[in-house]
Amino acid sequence: MDKTILLIDDDQDLIDAFQIAIESQGYNTESANNGSDGYLKIKSHNPDLVILDVMMDNDLEGYNLLHKIKEDQIYHNLPIIQLTGMVDQLGVNLRSAVEEQDELPNVYFENKPIDPLRLIELIKELLE
Repeated sequence: MDKTILLIDDDQDLIDAFQIAIESQGYNTESANNGSDGYLKIKSHNPDLVILDVMMDNDLEGYNLLHKIKEDQIYHNLPIIQLTGMVDQLGVNLRSAVEEQDELPNVYFENKPIDPLRLIELIKELLE
């Protein structure tokens, strides 16, 4: 299959669980525990898809990284699944904030926690 998925999340247990599920489907994975390392891995590994947490070292670190990725023309169309618990925690719906913005193509918001089977289904859909 030779598709690489980059997981960027500060929860190592979640990364480990997702890696097991994703690699069982034949995908390669890379991971990073914060936005800075994640951006470096995007540059060095050129993933086919990124799974990105919103809240890491600071409340909107992942959301800010999303904008940084999409501003780079090389990665403008890179599919990104952004995971957020903010809907439950803060009542914030980031999905509605970006669905209308053409500058953020191929961004898919999913509530956290996400069922690993749903995540696999979404990955397959986005990479085919």
